[in-house]
Formats: sequence, C-alpha cells, structure tokens
Amino acid sequence: MIRGRWLLLRKLLLIAVTGIVLTLLAAQVVLHSENKAIAARLSEDTRQLEEQFRQVLLTYAFATEWTARSLAREPEQQLQTLADEANALFLYYPSLQRILVLNHRFEPVFSRAAKGQPVLGATEFSDTPIASKLAQQPLRPHAQSALAGSLAEAPEDIVLAAGYSNTDEANFLTLVVDIQRLFDDLVRSEITEGYQVEISMDSQAIYRFAGTDELRAEWAVERPLKFASNEWQLHLWPTRERLDAMYSASVLLVLFGGVLLSLGGLFLGWRSHLLQQRLHARQQLVKHATQQLRHMHDTEDRLLFLSDHDALTELPNRNGLLRYLEQQLAEAQQQSSPLAIMVISIDSFRELNHALGHLIGDEIIKRIALRIQKALPVGAFIARTSTESFVVVTSSADDSTNLALAESIRHSVTPQLFIEQHEIYCSASIGIAYASDADYETDSILYNADSALYSARQQGYFGIEFYHSEQQLELKQRRQRLQALRLALESEQLELYYQPVVQLRQSSIVGVEVLLRWRTPNGELIEPRAFLELMEQTGLIFSITDFIFKTACQQLALWQKEQQRSLTISINLSLRQLTMPELPELVTHYRKRAQLSAESIQLEFDESVYLQLCRSHKVTVEQLKQLGMRVCVNVTGVSNSLLEAIRYCPPHVLKIAPELIAEMPNQAVPTELVESIIRLAHNLRLQVIAVAVEEQQQVDFLLQRNCVLAQGHYLAPALPVDKLTALLQQPFTVQQQRPSVL
Repeated sequence: MIRGRWLLLRKLLLIAVTGIVLTLLAAQVVLHSENKAIAARLSEDTRQLEEQFRQVLLTYAFATEWTARSLAREPEQQLQTLADEANALFLYYPSLQRILVLNHRFEPVFSRAAKGQPVLGATEFSDTPIASKLAQQPLRPHAQSALAGSLAEAPEDIVLAAGYSNTDEANFLTLVVDIQRLFDDLVRSEITEGYQVEISMDSQAIYRFAGTDELRAEWAVERPLKFASNEWQLHLWPTRERLDAMYSASVLLVLFGGVLLSLGGLFLGWRSHLLQQRLHARQQLVKHATQQLRHMHDTEDRLLFLSDHDALTELPNRNGLLRYLEQQLAEAQQQSSPLAIMVISIDSFRELNHALGHLIGDEIIKRIALRIQKALPVGAFIARTSTESFVVVTSSADDSTNLALAESIRHSVTPQLFIEQHEIYCSASIGIAYASDADYETDSILYNADSALYSARQQGYFGIEFYHSEQQLELKQRRQRLQALRLALESEQLELYYQPVVQLRQSSIVGVEVLLRWRTPNGELIEPRAFLELMEQTGLIFSITDFIFKTACQQLALWQKEQQRSLTISINLSLRQLTMPELPELVTHYRKRAQLSAESIQLEFDESVYLQLCRSHKVTVEQLKQLGMRVCVNVTGVSNSLLEAIRYCPPHVLKIAPELIAEMPNQAVPTELVESIIRLAHNLRLQVIAVAVEEQQQVDFLLQRNCVLAQGHYLAPALPVDKLTALLQQPFTVQQQRPSVL
C-alpha cells in the first residue's frame, strides 16, 4: 500500500513538474510571439507609410506630366489657363510651394507661388540638380525629380519637372514641393496615435514627430523612402504607453491556465491513461464525421448559389432573373403597378476579350458590374445574363426617369479602366422595355428589351432606345437577312464584280477594283452597304473576307497569265476587317498561293477609317506595308487631320471621292478640292485616281491637271468576270461600246 502511494506520489510529482515547466515555456513562447507580432505590425505600418508617400509623390508627378502635355498643345493659351488654375493646384496639392515654367536656358517664363512663399531671387537656374537631368533628357515623357537647390529655401525640398515643346526649343514645367510639409501631412494623416517618427536625409534629421526616444534603440523600424533619385530614411517606434497597449493578457492567462491545468492534471492523472485511447478514437471519429458533414453543407450551399448566380460577379444569372421576373410580373399584373427592364450590353466586348485575353476580360466585367450597381437606385434588381450583357429591373414606368437612369448607367461605364498595363475604354448600349407592353409575360418582355437593344446598337456606341412595336419586325427581318446571308455564303451566292481603272492618256486598263455583290435566288443583286454592317456584327466577316481575297487573287493571276501584262487589283476593306488579327496572314497566304507580287495588291479604305487607323491602329498599316501591299485612301478634301496622318503614315495612292467628281468642273468648291488633292498627290509623289467619272468634260479636266488614272461608268462599268475578261481581250478606248452589266 505504501509502495502504491509512493508510485502515485511520484506520478503526481512528475505531472506537477511537467505542468510548471510547460507553463513557463508556454509563457516564454507567447511573449516571444507577441514581441514578434508587434515588430511585424510596426514593420507593416512603416511599409504602408512608405507606400502612401510614393502614391502622394506619384500624384504630384502625374499632375506635372499632365500639365506639361497640355502646355505642349497650345502653350500661350495653356499658360493663361495655368495662371488661372494655379490657386486651385495649390489648394489641391497643399505641399506645393511653387509652379515654374523654365525656358531652355532654365530662365523662368512663368512663376506662381503659394501664399506666404517668398519671391525667388535668381533669374536662371541652370546650376540646379534638376537642370542637369533636364539638359540630358529634355523631352522625356515622364516627370523627373531632384533636390530643389536654389529653387527653394530649404535644401531638403524637391522639384518635379517635365519637358514639353511644340517649337524648336524645349520648355520645362517645374513644381517645387515642400518636403517637410509633405511628410507632416502624410504622417499626421496615416500614423496611429502613440507612434514616434523621424525622417532623415544624409544622416541628418529633416522631420521629427516624436516626444521621447526611450524605446527607439530597441523597437525602431528603419526603412528607406525612395522616389526617383531622392532617398530618405524613415524611423518609426512606439511610445511606452502604445507598446503596453499592444501587449495582450495572454502571458498572464497562460500562467494562470497552466496552474489550473496542472491541478487538473493531478486530479485526472490517475484516470487519463485508462480513457486516453478510447477518447482519442472517438474524437477522431467525430472530427472526421464533422468535416465530412461541413464539406457536404458547403458544397450544397455553393451549388444552390451557383444555380441562380453568376460565378464571376456573384450577381443573379439568367435563372435567377427568370425566377425574379416571374414573381415581380405576377405581382405587378395583380396590382397594376409599373415594371421596366433594361438590357445593358457592353459594346464590342467580344473583340476586347479576344484582344486582351480572358483574364483581363473577366476583370473588366467585374469592375463594370460594380459600377452599374453603384449607379442603380435602392430596390433595383440586376443580373448578368450573358458574357457582355446585364439586365436591370426597376419599378418605374416614366420614360424620363428610366432615361435618366439609363444615362447614369451609361456614364458609369464610360471612364477608363486601368488593368495591368492596359488603359481600357468601354461603352454600353441599352434597350428598355415595359411589362405592360408585353402583357406581363417573361419571355415577351425580354424579347422586347432585346429588340430595343438592337435598335440602340444601330445608333452606334452609347445608344439608348425604348421598345416600340416596329422593332420586333426589324429584329425579325434582321434575323431573316442573317440566315439568308449565311446560306448565301454556303451556296456561293456571293459574287465579285470588277470595275476597271483606266490610264486616260494611253487609253488602257491598268487595274481593277473588286466590288462584292450578293445575287439572291430571285436574281436581285444586292450591294455590300445593305449587309456589311450585319456581317461585321457576326462571325461572317472573316469568312467573307477570306472569300474575297481567295477569289480576287486567283482571278488576277489568271488575267495576268492570259494578258501577259501586270495588273493591280484594289480591294475595299472596312475598319473591322483591317483590325482582324488574321488579316496579314490571310493576305500573304492567298497572294503567295496565286504567285502574285505584293505590289499588285492594293488595299483600299475610306478617309475616316484611315484617320482612325493612323490614330489608334498605326501598327496595322505598318504591318500591311511591310508585307509590300499598296495602301489606297479615298479622300474628300485636304484637311489638317489628313495631312498629319499622311505625314506619319503615308499611303501609296489617293482616290478622289465620287461626290467631288460628280460636281466637277461645274461647281467651284468641289473643283477646287479636286485640284488641291491632285496637287497634294503630285507634290508627295503619290498616285491619284479619280472615281465615278461620268462624262467627257470630266476626263478633259483631269487630263489638263495631269490626273491620268480614273474609273467610272463613263469609262467602264463594274462587270462580272466573264464580261471583264472579254473587255481585256480587245483594244480599249473610252468611246467604245461598253458591255451591259446584266
């Protein structure tokens, strides 16, 4: 019995010693963990302060670059605007001391200072650090930064400068920033009470927000603040009160809990061995069953949610919309209350998704969904029903109220999106329909809204349209025309006509222009303007473009072989076709397959398309020109925009638009425009072609101005392949009997 008590006592002593040791160790671990967490928190607060500092200076740099670009466009007018808006800049940027515009000798030509700032004594600042940087890269697109030097009284102040020029000499927009005030504003707005801060430069403190250095040696976090070539050192540490508040009661709780656990261990020690294995087995079984049950519940909840919601935006999907509409339409019909839906479609989103990738496309949709939600009134319902479409349900039947809401949604979509390295602009078309016009039926109101959306898209980007009964007929006709166009492409109802380009002096055909025609089963011949827009809105545009290049290249190769002479072929392209990523490869494939030289193919497009290409898609034109293709532009006059485009992206050929030739030489203005285009082409050594020549008087006028290339019904009409082949096989004269088209 004594032996048994001794063994029990020894066991209890072992439990007690183990409990005390573990309690002390746990207290040390908790204390170390808290110290580590406090250090990590200080480091994170320091990092956030550094990030905020960089964001503030980037804001100043952006303001410098933006203002410099504005001055580059119209310096005199923009200087006056800058003078008028200087006070607003000082209010918006409180650390901004001074705004200067320096000439290329770094002499001030414009100066504004914040209230209370002294007048600068120097008349030129060529010896300042920023001057040496600007002298090396005067027109660098981004703002440069350096110490202010003589541009400010305090040696630690900095300047931000950006060069601009629309003359032979560069000017520099310079912003002087009070770095101490910048630090003070930043620290006071970002630092939590109880922190001590010191910022130094070159081991000398330039800003201090501290009352005591008691804990600096032990707890201070040092981090560099960098912007451009400027660097400061940031030191942050807590006060004693702040440090005490950061500690929790965990250590005391661990000690107290350790004692209690030790006592409990002493009490339960003799029973623990018997129950340990049985208890452990049951705990594992319960734990495993609980995890399985929780996983099943989570999966069930997620599946239930996704059945009615979009996984990307977490908005209701089409199923959720239909459930909501069935309930709301029934209530609206019973109570005779108004109900309207808006179908919102992101314009050209599929092209954006294809060009930028699905990851960026998904991010665009998520951000636009948030923007639309913020624009909606309280109580409105929104769902995402397709890749680029949203549906909003409102309880208003007032046209002006719904129009205002639609415009608010449209404006919320418009601002640019910055995603990774891309700056993306989006627009939306909106169709609006009322439940009363659909007899409160779900399918009918959705169909009506789609009809209104189609009409809105016909207006171009940013279209808004209410449903009218006529729109159903238009949508039905469009679907019928689309089906017929698909059938026409499959059953080879599309044909190519060719209009000769005539050399007037030699009275010979030197090229042809390809014209697409659709011959319906009843013999009607339809021109592209009746179905081109429909093609571009569907996937048919690629197939039709492929058909045009394949057929035209094969036919040109056959004519050159039969005639034993070189001819050029001109193919008209829309902006949608020109921006197809597959276009260069497509043209090269069929040209090489037909063994044609690159110079024999001429790509033709309108002046508006040319200006947009040179402004936004210059790389497309450069790719085609690198392949050796000739570029032809239909022009309606000589404008500054056209001259600027020709300067940076010169074409090979200018075509004079038919509307100018039609009124020439009887009308003075069109005649002068034609002469100016001819002179421009001759001066730039470009070919010039007159289009739609319809009488001999116009031929004589063109020959007198040395415009020797022309096409038109008077010279030769657009002909099918067989009739043009016959025309090429005989001597050509302008007065000859032209073959009939039909």
